[in-house]
Formats: sequence, structure tokens, C-alpha cells
Amino acid sequence: MLTAALIAFDSPGAPLRREAVARSLGSLVESCVQGLIADALILAAPGRGLAGIADEAGCALIETPHAADGLAQALKAARRDHLLLLLAGFAVERDFAEEAQDFFAYGDASRARTLRLAPDSLLTRLAPGLARPVGLIAPKSALSSAEGADLARLVRKMRGADLTTRARRVL
Repeated sequence: MLTAALIAFDSPGAPLRREAVARSLGSLVESCVQGLIADALILAAPGRGLAGIADEAGCALIETPHAADGLAQALKAARRDHLLLLLAGFAVERDFAEEAQDFFAYGDASRARTLRLAPDSLLTRLAPGLARPVGLIAPKSALSSAEGADLARLVRKMRGADLTTRARRVL
């Protein structure tokens, strides 16, 4: 049903650790076992040393200097019509697979879905929609027409509904 694309580019001021990439991939194992995720890709800058992790996880590794180029290549390499974009350093919660499967079975599959960070402050506990977007499920066609690879910008362009399931930060 889905191709998972893990976006593993460093954010300004916060270099991404290899362990965070491995933990993010590990959180998707249940979704693979349940048949939700068919294949996975890791998008990263060259020289990050993620080839071993990709090989162990059975993922393709796409190394490009810019995230936008990596997303363009991921769209070409994806074997499914829908992609799960997930920022490395975040792990999906346990009920993610069931909710996503229900979305495909009973919802409008052409509409994007946003995965947000679990509430980590009083503000995001009171207004969960203000939590940072860390994942996006969207059709390949919609992602290819939206330019850029900044996840927050893609979420705004797609105007998808929020998933009930959240993601947590892994360190």
C-alpha cells in the first residue's frame, strides 16, 4: 500500500545521529509485518554513513546533497502509489498501522494525511493541531506536483487531515 521514505537530512543546529535513523526505521517494522509498508527508502546527504543501516533494513539509500532532489528520486523509485514521508528522528506510535489501513479501506485515499509529533507542551496538549508535522501520507501524483521537500510546506500545500496516531521523538 505504501512506500516509506525516511528523510534523514540534518536540520540546522541539530545533526542527525545514525541511531535515530535506525530507531525511526524500527518503528515501521510492525507496519511492514501488517502489509501496510511494502518498501522503504532512506533519503540522506552523501557521506552520512547510512549505507550499512539501509543494507541491514533492506532499504534503498538515495544520497543527494539536497532534500528536494532526494524526494524527486524517491518518487521515481517508489513502487507504490502512496508514500509515507517520515522525518528521521521520529518514531510512529503503535496504532499507526491500523489507522493507516483504515484510512485506505474506508477513507478518501486521494486525500493526504498528516502525522504530527505527540504533544510535548501545554499548548500542544490543548491544541494538538499545532504540534509539529513529522510525517505525511500522500499519493505520488500529489507529491510530484508539489514542489520542494520541506515537510511543513508540503503539509500546508496538501491540506490533509491529521491522523489520530502521533509520533514521538527518538534520540
